[in-house]
Amino acid sequence: MPKIITLAHQKGGVGKSTLALNLTYRFNKEVKTALTDTDPQGSTMQLKDIVQDIDILDYTGTTDLQTQPYDVIFIDTPPYLTENMIPIFLASDLVLIPTKAGVPDIMAIRATVELVKEAQQNKLDLKVGIILNMIKPRTNIIEEVKEQLKEYDFPIIAKIQDRVVFTNTFLSGGITKGNDPQALQELEELTTEILNLLS
Repeated sequence: MPKIITLAHQKGGVGKSTLALNLTYRFNKEVKTALTDTDPQGSTMQLKDIVQDIDILDYTGTTDLQTQPYDVIFIDTPPYLTENMIPIFLASDLVLIPTKAGVPDIMAIRATVELVKEAQQNKLDLKVGIILNMIKPRTNIIEEVKEQLKEYDFPIIAKIQDRVVFTNTFLSGGITKGNDPQALQELEELTTEILNLLS
């Protein structure tokens, strides 16, 4: 049965799809990995006939995913919350919540956090991590944001800078094929934190 890792945040534009794609490329270097999107109109599914080197699966429900012949499956989710989120969280081993380091994004994270905590009441071993994503250079707000996020009792597992190489992910085949060592290091650090949470 594959490990299922879901990326969720009710607000659009926080980089869920970019992270999901890059993590799929990264994990696929070592274990059989696939990517799916619960939003059939999402950018991930539109890549199905374009990307190479990774498998993108049609989403037909969590039960079907759990029978797929993969070691890891990443689930990208839409920029809104639906009644289907709780079953997705319950089928997941880990939920990653990417957020920008801005006041509106931190405020918007609350509804996603509440749904994840609701799922944790029925699945005590569900792991969760927050990713500070698309951070602007020389941002002074990071410490303030980290302080605000403490109330949710979820660890901040990574900080990902706003880099051009991430923006080009959908055309380049992921940052693992790029030449930005800092971006690669951030992805490696995130991968390590994910493995630590799952172990």
